[in-house]
Amino acid sequence: MKLITTIYTAIGLILVMLCIVTVGYIHQTRKVKNSIEDVLYTSSVIREGERAQKLILDLETGLRGYLLTGQHAFLEPYHRGKTEFEVSMRKLDSLTESYPEQNALVHGIKNDADVWLNSFAAPLLKSKARERLSAVDKAQYDSLFNNTVQLGIGKSLMDKARGRFDKIRDQEERIKEDRLKGLNASLIRTNEIAVGLTLLSIIAGGFMAYLLGKTIKRRFKRMNELAHSIAQGDYSVSLEDKRNDEISSLTKSLNVMAAKLQNSFTHLTKMNKELDQFAYVVSHDLKAPLRAINNLAEWIGEDLQTQDPDIIKNLSILRGRVHRMENLINGILAYSRVGRQSLPSTRFSVQDLLKETLENLAPPASFEIKTLTPLPTLTGERTLFYQVLSNLLSNAFKYHHTQNGRIEIQAKELPGLYQFEIKDDGPGIPKEYQTKVFGIFQTMEARDVKESTGVGLSIVKKIVEEKGGQIWIESEKGQGTTFVFTWPKAQVTNQTTTSYYHDGAKA
Repeated sequence: MKLITTIYTAIGLILVMLCIVTVGYIHQTRKVKNSIEDVLYTSSVIREGERAQKLILDLETGLRGYLLTGQHAFLEPYHRGKTEFEVSMRKLDSLTESYPEQNALVHGIKNDADVWLNSFAAPLLKSKARERLSAVDKAQYDSLFNNTVQLGIGKSLMDKARGRFDKIRDQEERIKEDRLKGLNASLIRTNEIAVGLTLLSIIAGGFMAYLLGKTIKRRFKRMNELAHSIAQGDYSVSLEDKRNDEISSLTKSLNVMAAKLQNSFTHLTKMNKELDQFAYVVSHDLKAPLRAINNLAEWIGEDLQTQDPDIIKNLSILRGRVHRMENLINGILAYSRVGRQSLPSTRFSVQDLLKETLENLAPPASFEIKTLTPLPTLTGERTLFYQVLSNLLSNAFKYHHTQNGRIEIQAKELPGLYQFEIKDDGPGIPKEYQTKVFGIFQTMEARDVKESTGVGLSIVKKIVEEKGGQIWIESEKGQGTTFVFTWPKAQVTNQTTTSYYHDGAKA
């Protein structure tokens, strides 16, 4: 299975779990909503029943006030209550339509109220209205009043209706309480389901992410180990990956790269050996005839026994050219070996190395050499650093325009490296030549004026850059020259040349 397919599958499963959570939450929310509607319905029934009871009380109060005083003002709440009571009973009938037991009680209340209105209240109101017309009418009213009101017939009817209202209220209160309990249970169950499903989704998603991440991490770790082995120079390593996904493709590419690097390294090693052999042969085969030419020139000079200045000059030039050619061969060989052979890494004092370098170069006594700052102790290839110092100091002596010169040497500590400066008070180097002087065979003056191969500074630049440093020139014409180069505090590689060379002589 492709890696991207596996990732999509894992994400899809997590999304499915989230959908299940959402659906479950919606389902429980609907149940909660229904429970809330049931509670509100029960509250509506109770509230409407209480309103109807109040209207019954208004009917009784209005009737009683009129019968006691005979004033029609007391009938206002009676008539208003009668109208509103009918509306309220229709609403109660509608609310309890789905509940037969409650609906039967509502119909019973309606019947009780109709009986009270038609058989009790209406006759009394009619008789009370005729009471003042005649003694017979008053006697009839008194008889009716005594036989109904005094006997409590109206109160009995209304008490019966009130009893039915109490039953409705009690039943609805019990229903409301049960529904509130159900609502609370639904809320708790909703929270439990939501939390449970969410935790389940988190656990499932985390587990899948862990498995996927662990698998990918393990495979990338193996590839990292392969890359590290390659970086350490071991190109024979390879990985086996049969999953046939994107990482497998990357693994195959790494294996191919390692194999190609191994082939290239093998070929390069072979070519280096051949190049070293070639350098040895060239050095030997070129130097042998040069030495022969030099010997012949000396013999010719001895055999001629002449004082002719032209002949003596020409023979001197011939021997000089032979010497220059030998130095040039040595310089080319030294330059070609930089970075290709191994030297041991040691801990050495730059101060002591400078002293040794000056002793070997033997500068004129008229030169003043000053160390402006303490020079550090380094870990690395001592021979290479000696070669850098030797070439730079040799140039400072050789190209100085006077017999008396001053050279200043100092070092600065920077993060991870040291910066060295070798400053002279010579003629200086124009800016347009400051880059060119590091090129091989480049010289500031004609070789007939200053004997030089033009290889020394190019070797210095190559060594410094091989070690991870930089070198540059700070100079103005007629104001001296400062060679500045950086050198790492510690080096981990030993890949460099075994020979060292400075312009004009081999140390």
